[in-house]
Amino acid sequence: MSAVPALRRWLLLALLVAIGCGYLAAFAFFVERSEDFVERQIDERAARRACAQPASLPLQLALREGGADLARLGSGWHAPEAGGIWTRDEDASLIVCVPAESDLTIDLALRSFVARRHPQVTVELLANGTSLARWEMHPGHDHVAERVRLPRAVLGDGRVKLTFRVDSPASPLSKRAGPDMRRLGVFVSRLAIESGDAS
Repeated sequence: MSAVPALRRWLLLALLVAIGCGYLAAFAFFVERSEDFVERQIDERAARRACAQPASLPLQLALREGGADLARLGSGWHAPEAGGIWTRDEDASLIVCVPAESDLTIDLALRSFVARRHPQVTVELLANGTSLARWEMHPGHDHVAERVRLPRAVLGDGRVKLTFRVDSPASPLSKRAGPDMRRLGVFVSRLAIESGDAS
């Protein structure tokens, strides 16, 4: 006779576990979609502002505190500083609208957060989803100052989404490398777009 109540208890427990798992899956789905929606809204707002008046070349982007080009920033950034701006997320984007008749050149200067407990970071630059350059950063080689070709083939109608992709943003505090609690990826101190090929 006692087997029936025990069976009911096990069935009830299994039902509660199933409901809990369903709830967690739905919550994870909602969070992921919400983040995607917010990022899309930020990127679309940046595109509207950036393309309201197409830029002439050369275009020297002022991505620092009080800079005139901060409205071009999409998702994934910290607040700007006096000398530039840090990326926060794995992907940080900005939008430019440029003439699309020929190849262009991106002139940039970056540095990444690396430390003894965070010894290697991979940084990739993409334009409209196409990889343009990739750097392996480590202590002793945490700065990049380069000219990168921006091919006509990826420009489309001239609206370009530049993305800095960092494989492992981390906070200095979590790596015992300083008091900064922010997740740091790469610090962009110079970004310009010019006519002509990088070569």
